[in-house]
Amino acid sequence: MSTTAPVKTSRGIIGWYERREVTTYPRGWMQVGLLVLVIIANIVANYEGELAPVVPLLLPFLKLSLVNYGFIVGGTTVVSGIVAMVLGSRFDRHGRTFFVVFGTFVTALAVFSMVFVTNTIGFLIVRLIMAIILGLVLPATTGLVRDFTPRVGRALGFGLWTFGPVGANFLAAGIAGWTLPAFHDRWQSQFYIMGSICLIISIIVALFIRDLSPGLRAQIVQSSREAAAVEENAKHVSGEIANPRMVFGSFRVWSLAVGIVLFLLVYYFTTAFGPLYLETVFKYPPSQAAGVASYFWLANLGALIVVGIISDRLQLRKICSMVGVVGTLIFMFFWIHLIGQTVSVSTMIWYTSLQGVLLGIGFGPWMALYSETLEDIHPTLQGSGWALWSFAQYVLAGIAGGLTFVVVGSIGFNGWFYICTAGIALYGIVLLWSKGPWFRRPR
Repeated sequence: MSTTAPVKTSRGIIGWYERREVTTYPRGWMQVGLLVLVIIANIVANYEGELAPVVPLLLPFLKLSLVNYGFIVGGTTVVSGIVAMVLGSRFDRHGRTFFVVFGTFVTALAVFSMVFVTNTIGFLIVRLIMAIILGLVLPATTGLVRDFTPRVGRALGFGLWTFGPVGANFLAAGIAGWTLPAFHDRWQSQFYIMGSICLIISIIVALFIRDLSPGLRAQIVQSSREAAAVEENAKHVSGEIANPRMVFGSFRVWSLAVGIVLFLLVYYFTTAFGPLYLETVFKYPPSQAAGVASYFWLANLGALIVVGIISDRLQLRKICSMVGVVGTLIFMFFWIHLIGQTVSVSTMIWYTSLQGVLLGIGFGPWMALYSETLEDIHPTLQGSGWALWSFAQYVLAGIAGGLTFVVVGSIGFNGWFYICTAGIALYGIVLLWSKGPWFRRPR
């Protein structure tokens, strides 16, 4: 059985984007500019951020129960995973930029269309469209981050990438906390604002985003100092991609993908239900709950950048991530015992910020570890590998989202958080035997 698949020349708009590929490995301001485009595209694609701050206002309007909302969240999230897995090899074959540009534009239109939603069916349709697009964009953007960053610098690159999912939540929560009172808590106002922002971003991305040539994508780059040699090697590469089964059949890749999803169960909960949880349990008004949630995302962003720099300098992904695992395990027992207590807004900001920091420490180095594991299998399979992670992430997170309020209704929020804590511990076990050094910096 052949281990490579030839790349065919595409026509139409996909072919036009392929003809915009660059043959010079990005460094300096070119690298920074391309990463910025990936980050802002990722902000648009992560539609959950646009929805979460207004969920406490949206559910009564749509006459949706928490349980039914949880099932909608779960079902549409699973769709994202299926789309990513089915189209995973296309991200390697045709490059990433077409999927990113198409996805950001459609998502911007979908965010605008939320203002016309008047019933549950309309809400389900819009959310389904957003979920399909997220399944396209997330693996494409993660593949682009790998393409634009050498191994020395990759954890920082992926830390910046998280400005997409994290930044979307921070931006939407911050804007909602600031503007909802001015619009008398009218939830439609947020979709006019976020839709305008998303549309502007999608136009900028379409004009300036680029892909690496297939030859460059097939290289493993340790540091930017190797750029000239990498460009020369790329000229002699035929443009073939390896068989995606090399990734899809790897138990190590699957264990890393599933393990980090279990670690991030509490993160997914905060993404979808964070402001709603703060309003329900601690009785904060909607604008205040959104404001408190924004500090979680801000702290998470800061931690991802700092741990990314440290991880790149040490080149020790596993020990850096394990620090986050241990810290998050300790914090979760404290977080569970807060339920039922009266907590001031200022104190809650400190607590949610600490949670954001610890989750960032655990997640950031994992992204570099996962990308390097895929490279070691074959450097042309990044899109397929990240599609596999997207599948694992969205299917498991979707099931968790659908069952969240069923579990909460049976054993309370503390029972759900104990399940999340077990997931964190399981990821720690996976990390113990994953590939890579613990304490000695690799050459």
